[in-house]
Amino acid sequence: MSHNTHGDSDLSPLLSSEDSSSGNDALRQRRGILQRPKDFALATRSINQSISRPHLSVKDGSSQPPVAIFAVNFDAKKGNVLEWSATRNGMDLVGVEFKAFPSGAHTIPSDFTIFKFREYFGIACFETVMDVASSRGAHLKSVGLLANNLNQLTRNRTSLTKFVRQLHEQPDNFHNMEKWFDALSSSDAPDSMPPSDMTQGDFLDRNVVLAFMRRMEARLFVLWKLMMLRKRVLFVSGPPVQTLCTNVLLCALLDSTEDNRDGSSLKPSTLFFVDLHDMDAIKLAETYNACSTEKIFETKQELFDALVVDGDIRIPSRILQEQCLLTAADRRRFVDYMETVVTESKNEEIGCDSVHGVPEDARTLFVDAFASLNYSVLSCLRAASSFGEGKITAEDISALSLDATSDIPFLSALAELHGFRVEFPPVVWCPG
Repeated sequence: MSHNTHGDSDLSPLLSSEDSSSGNDALRQRRGILQRPKDFALATRSINQSISRPHLSVKDGSSQPPVAIFAVNFDAKKGNVLEWSATRNGMDLVGVEFKAFPSGAHTIPSDFTIFKFREYFGIACFETVMDVASSRGAHLKSVGLLANNLNQLTRNRTSLTKFVRQLHEQPDNFHNMEKWFDALSSSDAPDSMPPSDMTQGDFLDRNVVLAFMRRMEARLFVLWKLMMLRKRVLFVSGPPVQTLCTNVLLCALLDSTEDNRDGSSLKPSTLFFVDLHDMDAIKLAETYNACSTEKIFETKQELFDALVVDGDIRIPSRILQEQCLLTAADRRRFVDYMETVVTESKNEEIGCDSVHGVPEDARTLFVDAFASLNYSVLSCLRAASSFGEGKITAEDISALSLDATSDIPFLSALAELHGFRVEFPPVVWCPG
C-alpha cells in the first residue's frame, strides 16, 4: 500500500437489487408494468446477443476493496490542492483534485459528487465552513474514494463525510483516514458491508425517483429516445451536484434490459461528473451520459447531442429533434408511469403491498417499466427484420404505445443503429 502527502483525469453498477421472485413478477404483471411472456428473460438475452451493444458489460468488482483515498483542500492562491492520499496499488492520483470541488461548491454547506477517474468510479464528499477571516470567506475541504464499483463508494459515504468534518477541525491529521483505509483493504472497516446488503436505494430512494420524473415530466421519453439511440447527453446546472449525479444514473437506466434490470452493468460511457479538464476527452466520445456545473458547456454545442438544463432538453440537430420528438403518446405514457410509481411505491414507506404484502421500491418500478418497453420495441424491430417482408405497420407502432407517425423517425434510426432491415409506413405530416 502506498501513502503520500502532497503539496489528467480520464473519463465505465450500481448496486444490485434482488427482487426477481415469482411473487414480485406476478404482481408486476397484474399491475401492467411488465406485460411480458414467461420466457421474457430468455427472449431478451437472445435479442441482446443479436444486437451490438459495445459498451454494456462492466466487471462488477463489488467484493474488491477501494483502491485509493484522498484529501483535497482549496487554496485561494493555488486552487485545488491534493493534500494527502493512500493507494493500494501505488497509482498516480494527479488530476483527481479537479473532481473534488465542482464549480460553485463554495455556495453550499456540503455536497458530494460521483465521477470517473481513469477506469475507476470515484466519490468525493466536500464541506464548506464559513470564515470571514479567510480570503475567500470560507474553508473548503474534500475527502474522496476510488473503487472498481459504485457499491464500495455508496456504502462508505457516511465515513467520508465524517472525515471531512474532522479535517476542518484538525487540518493536518490524516491518521484516522489512513487507519480506516487500511482496515477497508482487509475488510475490517466498521462501515464495510457484504455486497448483497446494498441496493440502489442508497442513491435512488422514492423521493429521488419521483423528483426526477416530476422535473422531466413527459420529456422523460425524449431522454429515453436519446439513450436508446446512444447519443451524448449532458446535464448542466448549479449545485447540489448529488442531484445532477442521480439524474445521470436514472438517465442511464432508461435503456435497461431484462439482463440489466438491477443496474449492475452501467455502460462505461456513464461518466457522471465532468469538468473543464474533460472537454477534450468528451469531444471525441461517440456516446456518453454526464453532468457538469460548468456553464461554459452550454455554449459548446460540439460537445453534446442533447443538453439538459433544469428539465429543459436542448437538441441542436434538426434531424435528432425529429427523431426524439415529444409526442402525445409520450404524454399519455408518462401519466401511466407516474401513477404507477407514485401509487405502488408507497409500499416503500409503509413496508407492504396492499394485495400481496410484497414491498416494491420506486427504482424497481422505474426500471421495470423501461425494461419492458425496451424489450417490446426491440422485439418488434427484430421480428420485422427477421421474418416476413420486413414491414412494420402503423398498427404495430401503436401497439407499442408509440405514435404511429411522429415516432417513425425514432424507430427508423433505432433499427439502423442495430442493423435491422425494416420498412416503415410513409410519414405523412399534417399541414399547419
